[in-house]
Amino acid sequence: MSRVFYINQSIGEYRIVDFLGAGGMGEVYRAMHSKIGRVAAVKVLTQTTQTSDFVERFFNEARIQASLQHPNIATLYDFMEVGGQPCIIMEYVDGQTISERVTAYREAYGAALPLSETIYIFERVVEAIEYIHRHGIIHRDIKSNNVKVSSLGQVKLLDFGIAKGQASPGLTQVGSVIGTLQYLAPELIRGGVADERGDTWALGVMLYEMVTGRMPFEAQTIGDLSDKIGRADYTPPAQYVSGLPRPVSDVIARCLRRNPAERYSATDLLRAVKQLESAVSKPGLSSTVSDAATEYVEEKAGGSSKSLPLVIGAAAAVVVLAVAVVAAIFAFGPSSDTSNANGVATLKNGLKSGASPSASAGAREDDCEINVFGLRADVYRGGEKVGTTPYAFKCKLGEHVLLTLKSEGYENGTSDFTVSDLKKRDMVVMKKSDPSHR
Repeated sequence: MSRVFYINQSIGEYRIVDFLGAGGMGEVYRAMHSKIGRVAAVKVLTQTTQTSDFVERFFNEARIQASLQHPNIATLYDFMEVGGQPCIIMEYVDGQTISERVTAYREAYGAALPLSETIYIFERVVEAIEYIHRHGIIHRDIKSNNVKVSSLGQVKLLDFGIAKGQASPGLTQVGSVIGTLQYLAPELIRGGVADERGDTWALGVMLYEMVTGRMPFEAQTIGDLSDKIGRADYTPPAQYVSGLPRPVSDVIARCLRRNPAERYSATDLLRAVKQLESAVSKPGLSSTVSDAATEYVEEKAGGSSKSLPLVIGAAAAVVVLAVAVVAAIFAFGPSSDTSNANGVATLKNGLKSGASPSASAGAREDDCEINVFGLRADVYRGGEKVGTTPYAFKCKLGEHVLLTLKSEGYENGTSDFTVSDLKKRDMVVMKKSDPSHR
């Protein structure tokens, strides 16, 4: 496969020494400054991804990162174009991501990270987020894959590809969803505007992951996962970790409040995290974790093709949910059972929802809700508009719900399910319509 750069090629004052990996939107290389010997990472967009939006996001990432100087944020060294292809040259961070440390320690010892390491790393991440918030920047993609612990023990926040500053252009359409689903706050899944409290939610997800070794929100389908996130429905971490100090659980709980106004600001969160230091004997990195993570990463690298699906943040982070939406339709199917033998959604128009034979006249009345992943849609019952998502209505156990969802620029969607104690909400994924078929 042809690559943008070749080994020993000069990029400004840097010489390419190694190919690190490729994502769907670009490539990453390790390079060395020819005069001072500084090692750097070079991120380049490939020609196939140089649409105006992707290029502008890449420029936006460079502008934001160039304005930041913090010990826990990877430093941008330079930005240039080589043969018409934009490149970011930034600090090279070796070591492992938080995700790799969590996975490695769990596989080696069957446990979550030591609390002393968790508090140590988390405090430094929060310091970085508090710093960028003070400078009017929202990260929007905080997750365990975007934080690394270097071989020197430095904690570094990476990937400002979808970050938004005060001078950032309007690259995200109103009602669209951007970020990584398992870390998205409820209001963002509903298409709300991202602000600092969305970053706080993501920090809560990451802290839960480090404390328990698992994600707070897990499901088999995007619809079910979105529903759990929307209700802030997670198992308390103390149920997985015996003896977990109550203050740690309290910090997670406040970060994961459904109402954004009830969450910490980054400044208040940093203050709370510093108080957590008293809950552990000696905050610091664990050499046992580092050894396990180093071995894990080396084994993974030995059997991989250096694929880095999320490392080109400007474009890849955008694609996370775009791919997820398509996957939901063609792999998972919609939240209901309306799919044909090939797994493609079968959409119904103008059909009524009504009581099924199993819904008796005396069935208990309950609250139901229909929502659409990433946008708002009009809700129709039997050809008549009855509301707009998120659409709440009264329903009865055993009742068969069948509603049509319409939104400009998207193919019609269908919510089709029978109300039960386990199924009272439906999250529908709608596919963008093909302009050529209009």
